[in-house]
Parts: sequence; structure tokens; C-alpha cells
Amino acid sequence: MAEGQETVVTLIVRNGFVVTPEGVIPADVAIEKDKVVAISAWGAFGDSQQTVDAAGRFVLPGLVDPHVHMSHPFRGELSKDDFYSGTVSAAFGGTTTIIDFAIQWDKSASLSECLAQRRQQADGEVVIDYALHPVPTRSSQETIDEAAALASAGIGSLKIYMIYREQGRMLDDAMLFGLLSELGERGGLVMVHAENSPLAEFNQHSFLSSGHNRPSDFPLVKPNIVEAEAVHRALYLSRHAGGYLYLVHLSTAESVELVAARKAAGDDVVAETCPQYLTLSSEVYDRADGGRFICSPPIRSHQDSEALWDGLSKGTISVIASDHCGFDAEQKDRGQGDYSQTPHGLPGIELRLPLVYTHGVLKDRISVCRMVELLSTNPAKVFGLYPRKGALLPGSDADLVILNVDEDRAISGAAMHGAVKWSPYEGMHLRGFASTTIARGKLIVQDGEFLGVRGDGHYLEERTSRPPSGPRATHASPAGKRASIS
Repeated sequence: MAEGQETVVTLIVRNGFVVTPEGVIPADVAIEKDKVVAISAWGAFGDSQQTVDAAGRFVLPGLVDPHVHMSHPFRGELSKDDFYSGTVSAAFGGTTTIIDFAIQWDKSASLSECLAQRRQQADGEVVIDYALHPVPTRSSQETIDEAAALASAGIGSLKIYMIYREQGRMLDDAMLFGLLSELGERGGLVMVHAENSPLAEFNQHSFLSSGHNRPSDFPLVKPNIVEAEAVHRALYLSRHAGGYLYLVHLSTAESVELVAARKAAGDDVVAETCPQYLTLSSEVYDRADGGRFICSPPIRSHQDSEALWDGLSKGTISVIASDHCGFDAEQKDRGQGDYSQTPHGLPGIELRLPLVYTHGVLKDRISVCRMVELLSTNPAKVFGLYPRKGALLPGSDADLVILNVDEDRAISGAAMHGAVKWSPYEGMHLRGFASTTIARGKLIVQDGEFLGVRGDGHYLEERTSRPPSGPRATHASPAGKRASIS
């Protein structure tokens, strides 16, 4: 659509400052149905059926959260945030796309069957778009064959656990190497939860047998070496397998150093961290409600947080995901202070944007453009959704967020919009909230009001990954090189 063209479009977002990884520009965004059709100078477009005035605020591409857990099981029950309440909360936080997990809890089910079962939980419930990572739990050649078939069909990512052997979730090193090798040939990506299972299990058994079961003991069960050793091992295996590796929720300074070295050597590795590791410290475990902060890996020291921020600014870490797992206060408190009886995970999908804006942009640790990369563009690129998602370009899905940077709000769990009414960030003052969220051209949040429709979200089935680029990649692919990520 040319400048000044009189064709009436569905929606125009006017008078905003559009933020991209490359810069900030004063621009209006024209939307026709569910797509962006043009971006141009303020006032360049004619009339529209609907207008949203951004009033000089930042306009971002809708956020992409590639690591969430809705309706996650623990001891026979599920976390309170399901696919409806969880995606409503996401929308209030400016997130317009999530990627959840289809875990092979039933080892007799194929990965395709697990994906279908998980879709039955999500379809008709989600208010924003979503995709799924399969999570195999069987150490067998059949798993590698199934993963290869899914990658060829467009499901270009899966996740494995290097821990939770006693829960039946862990895959061994042979499987990790095999999956990295097999998917590396197809441009597929292997996400890894990297913690040393035998070491963590030994520590936990030793601590519990001596009566050390308080939340303050939990970080000692999983000290930094538990993560760092597994990260080192995963990086080494991936390098020799020619794999494309994604390390979830990095939490330690040692891990940042290890990833930086391998990226400098040209290995295909993407690192992710989460707001809890950037904004909280292990002192939370000393609080009366310390059990509520149990998550894996544990929240670390201030020094670790600073190393993570440094990694974000330098490009060592490329994604900030929420790792949202919404157990409510009652569920978290049932362990009565015993960390081994407490469900792991923290709610946080609604606050990812203001946490990163306040503690990152306002403290000059990262720019607002870098924030867009970390929360939107990079995860979309990594998981094969770009430029459909993670971009404001002609032809992109019309997913936008208008950012209010003026309001200083003290966080209250009771004010959250999901099913979980407590927050790890209770009382923290934040700025940079989503005042308006648009998904596929529809206003779903505006000025604190939810306008979305249950079930309006779409399943994103085709997520063709880009093959690894660089010295370790030895196999060509018709898809070409993956998008640049830092």
C-alpha cells in the first residue's frame, strides 16, 4: 500500500515509535485483517475501520515466549494456569505467541501421539497463537527415528532433560548425542535442560537423610557446578555431533563463560535465561515463604545475575523466556517448607516485559532494541517463526504491543490476570507494561481490559528450522542458512 493511498484498511496504529532490533522510528502501522500491510511516517495513511492511538509510546512486535508450562503435572494434580488462564496472563504481558511442551509422560505413546494429546488440551482454549516442543523420555533408537521424522515434517525443535532420572524424564548422553547428530542433519534444534542428575540426586539424598530439607538448603543441593558441568558436557557433545543446541534457563556465571567460548569458536549454540535469574537472588530462600521460590535450576547469587546481564549485552545469551509454571500459593505451600515436596516452577509470563524493561533498559544494561531481540525477534528466528512472528514487516502477522513506560506500578500477585494470584515479584516497582496487545489484528488487551476470545489462538504447525551454519555443519539443506541470532 503506497503512502497516502485512500484504501480503507482494517486497523491503523498511529503515532507510535516502532521498535525493531535495528532502531526506533516514528511510524504508523497499517493492518489488513490479520497481517501488517505497511509501515510509514506518521499521518501517511488514510482512513481505517479502526484506529489505535499509540500516543508517542513504543510499539513492539508481539512477544514470543518459547518456554512455558501450562497445566503442568505434579503429584497427581496440575498447575493452576491452564492454556486459557495462562494465555490470558500472557496477553496482558504483551506476549502473543507461546511455545509449550508435549512431554512423553506415557512412554508407550509416540511423540506424534503426545503432540496430538497436548493439542487437545490447548485447542479451543488459547487466546494467542501457540506451538509445541515434543519432549522424548525413552532412550531408544525409536526416539531418534521419531524425532527425525518430526523434524522433516516441520516440527524442528525438541527438548530433553539431562536430569530427573528418578522421575523417568531424563535421557542419557548417548541419546543426547544421537539426537544432536540426527537433527543437526535436518536443521533441527535440540533444547536441553542441563543439570547433572547423579550429582543433584546424591546431594538431595544426603541432605534429606540428615534432616536438611528447608528451602534455604535447596541451592546447596544444586550448586553452580550441577548446571555448569552439564552445560559443558552438552556443548562438547553438540560440537562433535555437528548439532544445533539450545540451552534453556541458564543461571550461572560459569555457564555464560562456557557458552561464550563455544560461540566464539563458531559452534551452533543458543542460550536462554529467565527473569527470575536476572532480578532475584538466592536470599529469597531464607524468607518465611522461601518454598514458593523453588525452581530448577535454583535462583542464584547477585554475581551470577550480573554475569547473565553481561552475557545478554554481549550476545552470549540470545533469548529471555519466562519458564512460566503457574502453581498457586496453596500448591507451593503444601510442602510445608520441605523443598522435596514442593512443586518446582514460578509464575511470571505476565511480567517478563516490565521486568526486562525496568531491570535491563532503565538500568542501561541493554537497549530497548536489544530487548525486542531478546523477547521477540530472536525466539521467533530460533524456532522457525520469523518473519511471521517477531517482526513488524509487511506480511508479518499483526501482533503488536504498545508499551507504557510512564506508569510505576508496585507488583501485586492479586492483580495478575491468570489463575495464580501470588507473584515472586510482590511489591517490586516496575515500569514498561503492555497497555495494548494486538494479536492477528485484533485488540485483545486494552487499558487493563481483556477483549480477546477463548480459543482464538492458532496452532503454529509449520516451524521449519534453519540448518546450522558455521564450521561444524557438514550437511546442506534446501531451507538455507538460519537467520542471524546474537
